[in-house]
Amino acid sequence: MSPIHAAREYVLEAVQRPALASALPESTKAKVRNSNTWLKQFKRVGDLYAYLQRFSTDKQDGIYLEMHALGLQTFEDIVKPFGERFGDWVGDRMRASDFVIGETYSAYDILIFSANYDTRAGGMFVIESGGQPTAVVIKATLSGGRYANEWLDQGRRLKYFLKSKKLKDGRVEFGEKYKPNAAILKIPNLPVLAFVRQKAQGEFIYAGAFSKHDIRREADGSKWFDLMLASSDEVVADAGYVQQQLQDHVALALTQSQQQRLERLAKAPKKPKIIRTVATAFVRNPDVIAEVLLRAKGKCEGCDQNAPFVSKATGNPYLEVHHRKPLAQGGYDTVANALALCPNCHRQNHFG
Repeated sequence: MSPIHAAREYVLEAVQRPALASALPESTKAKVRNSNTWLKQFKRVGDLYAYLQRFSTDKQDGIYLEMHALGLQTFEDIVKPFGERFGDWVGDRMRASDFVIGETYSAYDILIFSANYDTRAGGMFVIESGGQPTAVVIKATLSGGRYANEWLDQGRRLKYFLKSKKLKDGRVEFGEKYKPNAAILKIPNLPVLAFVRQKAQGEFIYAGAFSKHDIRREADGSKWFDLMLASSDEVVADAGYVQQQLQDHVALALTQSQQQRLERLAKAPKKPKIIRTVATAFVRNPDVIAEVLLRAKGKCEGCDQNAPFVSKATGNPYLEVHHRKPLAQGGYDTVANALALCPNCHRQNHFG
């Protein structure tokens, strides 16, 4: 059984099946069935884990209380054991580089990548890293409705209306302040990942990564982005994936003969190819870092040697805080799960 099949089965066995076999009201069971629909859509364990984590904070939710009253487990209850059981895979999530131009994807695929689990959501989603936008995802339908998007140059130039809201007086506001609109307008060359379909029903075709060429305003107050397809050397990829791919290629190159390497070097371009990357990052707790550094008292907790130098930024001995169990594998951002290490020991823990 593949990791994602095992992960889905775990959730079904721990929460879903007992809930549907219980005395819960039918209205609540309908919501359980809806979440079953979502469970079927996940292709990676990390994306399912991110979905479950949404339920790990509000324990005053009505469904949570109803299920606990009957002795049933909820998503909130299984987040931690899920992370422990599938720790080797919880960092495996959909990446921008997974999408292939011309291939077909469901609305669920797009929503899961965007970490938005509401099928009624609009057509624009902001992808963030460290609280900053790194890309915008758009779903573009090319027919139907008052404001229909369209190709200005098939596959290369897209007319796409800004996110809008209908006001109480019946007017439609194309607010440049709305988050996805603002991200595209304020950040030069921000990648816009475009998924396009002809009609309002059915799946989407990935058209590629675009960037804002202009914003146009019509006489009726509507506004649209003039989006241009990024050139082939501006392909969007996941930063972590790019780094891992480099490490894998280096390892392979080291096993080959010098002649093979020199032959490739003779043909290789002198300037490296440039690509845009979308990064995923954890928002770290600064108090954990501070406590671990103070605990270390300037000595590496790996080799027990003094820190190699003093940081210009802080004036303190330079050590790096490392998680014993990586956050990407479900580790906790806690003092108990962290060590203060010198750069050598830190690299040894990652690559040794």
